[in-house]
Amino acid sequence: MHFEGTFNVKTSKDKVFNLLMDPNQISQCMPDLQKLEVKSPEDYTAIIKAGVSFIRGDFNMHFTVVEKTAPTHAKLVAHGTGIGSTIDMDTLMDLTDVPDGGTSMKWSAEAKIGGRIATVGQRLIEGQSEKIIKQLFTCLEGKLNAA
Repeated sequence: MHFEGTFNVKTSKDKVFNLLMDPNQISQCMPDLQKLEVKSPEDYTAIIKAGVSFIRGDFNMHFTVVEKTAPTHAKLVAHGTGIGSTIDMDTLMDLTDVPDGGTSMKWSAEAKIGGRIATVGQRLIEGQSEKIIKQLFTCLEGKLNAA
């Protein structure tokens, strides 16, 4: 599955990049986060309650920042397991200045889902994923506009 979009805030690239690269900050915007274990800013694990339709439970997600060019670019990979399912995700983020002094982030994510969750159908999975993405960006926007 492929997701992409843009995200605009009236905050500097540095502030946006620093928030996105701080696991303790970004985790506050992860819907249904149960636990976070930070090994380093580039390597952390989260337990997230997730599911689609009648298949629900905890996912153990391992996140690794594999590319980082402050304050303009990052690539994050994630691997998760739980409830008889797997998820592998690659996320790219590119930040640019906008004329009003704010920042525009162009992002894309490629997700591969296997196991029980994959059996419920791509439409349900995409709908749930889009809901989570919207919650994440709404929270990020609130954090960045308050900064």
